[in-house]
Order: sequence, then structure tokens, then C-alpha cells
Amino acid sequence: MSTKKDLLLPSEELPPPSYEQTPSNYYVLEDFEKPISECNIYIRTIFQKRVFKLLFFQISFTFLVQTLFYNNIFSTSLLSNGFVYWSCFIGAFITLLSLSFAITPILNPDGEIMNLENNQFGWMISYNMQLLILFFFTLFESVLVSFITIHYNKKQLMTAVFITLVIIITAYTVSSYKAHQYEQYEMNNNLDMLVDEESTLSMVYRVMWCITSGLFAFGFVLIFIPHSSVAELIFSWIGAVLFSVYLFVDMYMVFRKVRPNEEIRCCVMLYTDIINLFLNILRIVAHNSDN
Repeated sequence: MSTKKDLLLPSEELPPPSYEQTPSNYYVLEDFEKPISECNIYIRTIFQKRVFKLLFFQISFTFLVQTLFYNNIFSTSLLSNGFVYWSCFIGAFITLLSLSFAITPILNPDGEIMNLENNQFGWMISYNMQLLILFFFTLFESVLVSFITIHYNKKQLMTAVFITLVIIITAYTVSSYKAHQYEQYEMNNNLDMLVDEESTLSMVYRVMWCITSGLFAFGFVLIFIPHSSVAELIFSWIGAVLFSVYLFVDMYMVFRKVRPNEEIRCCVMLYTDIINLFLNILRIVAHNSDN
């Protein structure tokens, strides 16, 4: 929503301020306690650029690690080592947990933390430390994905990469269009449409939660009972559709609902959506090429 604050922004191009050294003429504590859609255009632009730049780094780094393992530049013998697998699994879980509950401290020009009195559950972790944890999370996840991708041929991998990229671009385009549409409703004080937005998101999350729970239960059962390739194909199709929807909803949240200091958490959400989407598509492509 455009506010008077937009008119007070300087016209010259300035470098993005860090969250730990935020100039008082741009950010105040209230800016971090409301959804990104209610902040001024400067804050929204900086936030979204940071999220998608970090996400691009994560995806590029993961692709690089897959390439290095697949071409045996990193020895594939590491991927047959149980210690490497479990170390990466535990590391990914710990870093994911840390980032999921991390709260970015917001400092005033005097270096004092402004958001100590906070109703959010979690722990204070500096922005730079969160970036470091995000790097290790991406590293651990990249190695874990390599344990899977090493078993597929290049054609299957590149097909899955291409389909995943198409879905990412589509989700970005549709979610940004819908966010802009609701922003117009907000500017026109169309309260009915805004109420409809909230109810729709709430319903979608409830449905997705039910499907996700069912999918995990289905996958858990498949581990212990004999099953056909058809069961795995059904599991993969449901997973691909589910994580496509998750990707769209989480991107929409980046444009509309999250807070300005939650960019690292947004990167984690989008990255895990994309990785799970890719792996499900890869299984579908491999099944179709084998038949």
C-alpha cells in the first residue's frame, strides 16, 4: 500500500541498508511489525531483491554440487559413505531448525536492539550469522540431493531441471500478478476482497496440511511394505502437485504477508519447496523414460 512515506524517500539511488544498521530515515520498528505489503515501496523492493538473490545463490550452488559429483570431480565414493550421509542429514536438520526459529535483531542507530519485547517464539541470531547458517544448510542439502541424483542419467536430470524451472517461473509470475491485484484492492479500500484473500489462504493451508500429512504417512508405509512402481509414481505425482502449490503460496507470501526481517526464513521455505518439487519430478521423468 502506498503511503506518505513513499513521497519522502530520497530520489537518488542508495545502497540497500543492512538490517543491523538500518538508517533511521528509512526504517522504524513499526516497519518490521507489519506485513511487507503495508511497507513503503523502498522496503518492499529491497526485501524482495534480497530474497530472490539469496534463493538464486542457493539453487546455483546446489546445481554446482550436483555437477561436481556427477562428473566425479568430487569423488562419488563419498556418496557411498554412511557417515557422510548421516552427518549431512543431522547438519541439515539442525541448521533448518535454527533458521526456522531465528529472529533477526533490529538495531537502532545507537546499536540497541529494538525488538527485544517480541511475541515471536524463537531466538535472536544476527543477520550475518543467519547467512552463515543458511550457507551450511544449503551445503548439507546439496550433498543429500547428490545421494539421489547420482543414480539418474543426464537426460532425466536435465528434463527434470527444465520442468522445475518452468514451474518456478510460472509460480513467480502468477503469485506476483495476484499480489499486485490484491494491492490494487487494498488501495481502493475493497475490504470484501481482502477478507476473501485471508479466507482463501487459510483454506489452502488447511488443505495442504492435510495432503502433506497424508503424503508423509503414505511414504512411511511404503518403506515397510512391498510396493510396485505404480505406487511410487502416484506418490511422486501427488508430491509434485503439492510442492508446486506450496511454491506458489510461499512466493505469494513473500510479496504480501511476511515481515521485512524474515527474508532468510523465506529463502529456506522457497528452497525446500523447489528441492522437493525437483526430486518428485525427477522420479516421474525416470519412471516414464524406463517404460
